[in-house]
Amino acid sequence: MGRKKQIYLRIAIAIIAGFALTGWLSSEKGKEQLDYLGKVHQNIIFFGKVYKEVANKYIDVIDPEKFMNLGLDAMLAAVDDYTVLVEGEENAQLEIMTTGRYGGLGMVIGIREKWPTVMEPPYDDTPALRAGCREGDQIIEVDGISTENMTVNDVAKHMRGEIGTAVNISIRRAGSDQPINFRLVRAEIVVKDVVFSEVIADSVGYIKLSRFSKNAVHEVRKSVLDLKNKGMKNLILDLRNNPGGLLESAVGVADIFLAKGRLIVSTKGRTPATMQKYYSENDPILVNEPLVILVNRFSASASEIVAGAIQDLDRGIILGQTTFGKGLVQSIIQLNRNSRLKLTTAKYYLPSGRLIQRDRRTPKEKEKILFSAAERQSRKDDSLKVYSTTIGREVHGRGGIVPDMVIAADSLTGYQQSLLRQSMIFNYAVDFINTLEQVNKIPEVTDAVLADFELFLQQRKFKYESESYKKLTELKNILKVEGYLDKTQPQMASLDTAINNLFADEFSKNKDFIQHQLNLELAAKYGGTQAKIRIGLTKDEELKKALNLLQNLPEFSSILQPESEI
Repeated sequence: MGRKKQIYLRIAIAIIAGFALTGWLSSEKGKEQLDYLGKVHQNIIFFGKVYKEVANKYIDVIDPEKFMNLGLDAMLAAVDDYTVLVEGEENAQLEIMTTGRYGGLGMVIGIREKWPTVMEPPYDDTPALRAGCREGDQIIEVDGISTENMTVNDVAKHMRGEIGTAVNISIRRAGSDQPINFRLVRAEIVVKDVVFSEVIADSVGYIKLSRFSKNAVHEVRKSVLDLKNKGMKNLILDLRNNPGGLLESAVGVADIFLAKGRLIVSTKGRTPATMQKYYSENDPILVNEPLVILVNRFSASASEIVAGAIQDLDRGIILGQTTFGKGLVQSIIQLNRNSRLKLTTAKYYLPSGRLIQRDRRTPKEKEKILFSAAERQSRKDDSLKVYSTTIGREVHGRGGIVPDMVIAADSLTGYQQSLLRQSMIFNYAVDFINTLEQVNKIPEVTDAVLADFELFLQQRKFKYESESYKKLTELKNILKVEGYLDKTQPQMASLDTAINNLFADEFSKNKDFIQHQLNLELAAKYGGTQAKIRIGLTKDEELKKALNLLQNLPEFSSILQPESEI
């Protein structure tokens, strides 16, 4: 399709969308609705005229496609953070979520030191694993194209493709002087949502769910049944850092734990199609077994539907930090062969009736695009409402799910953040494993390994500047501009020495953190993601709280009791 045709198609899409909106609202009667539809039509025509005049008469020739994209992006961004035009690799990501599979190689890619890097051991029985790709490999070329400074999405676009087609990649591996070349044939890769499932303590099962794709319900159901066969009597479902996914998958996962016929979630929008109620349809696999769900501030959307339903129906205890607060539902509208519109069409409400959407926009930002003053007021009023769970416990709308047991999140020091951001621990683990002639078990992080890592930091010129040192540097620059640096030189030198002395031995102060992080990375390089998670659980304070709760059933039961006035 020619470039000019693509632009005309985009304008046509905007017009078609306007007529579609007309269809949605035509069932609503009254002068106000007719006025609204008239304004929609007028503005579609006005938008097209402005675009045409600028494109044809601006002093310099503009790129018509980029100009249109900027206009669409700005328009959609004004609505909310989730209404977007989905194209290219984002379209592929959406397809993976809805189908649970894709044509690819079976690797998780991230960016390390400007190069795409294999972040985890390749998935079992995939082209990448069979070819011998390893965690830590840097992908330096794909089909002869350098990948330096490419984004993850750009690399994925080159590596994914039609099943049965081939792709050539070159990788740089620690310990190898020359690049290693692979010719891999793309295969169907099934996305795994449950990344870990095990009985971790006496009769306590643990399931970590990473997303809610099409596969989530089947995988959680299978994991629960497997754990029950192994003697599980209590369950911890970990939804921390789970960004969500499909609404139907959230309903299906909640269905596993709830009695048949219970309301899980309802959706409400402007059209009849968005007014839906979702109920549990099956007898639960776990009927009355104690259940704890772990959440944090990155648990969002579908994760919040599951956690919120369990909380509102008093089926289990939510533990961790307040969740993200996404209570909006998006519909996918196919615009043309390569473009889809992900449009917010409804809000979802938990069984108690509460909406947990967190407002992230200022009142002025919302006033710019919200047509109705009544809608703005209803949002404000809803944030003040108090709701009740089935047995009468108090819960609130707006602002995410507040856990029944709030645990403060661990925070990293500046030194710890620098180690992770500069990939020092990851890179050391890659080098360490590749230099071993034979690895029969996960290497132990001894004092000798710690000393070797400290030497590694020196060799890699690892640099850490404390916040106080950065502020001191800023102060020196200000004094220099104002002409007072020479006069304050003795004081500045004294401060410089004092700060350097305070932070001189950060390695020793952070020895426990470094040892644990090295244990995690060495476990991942040797035993894969499962081994890394297993090691991580040993230092997981929130998990320990959940275990204590499940092993103290009187305390567990007391939390699931209505509040009483004294």
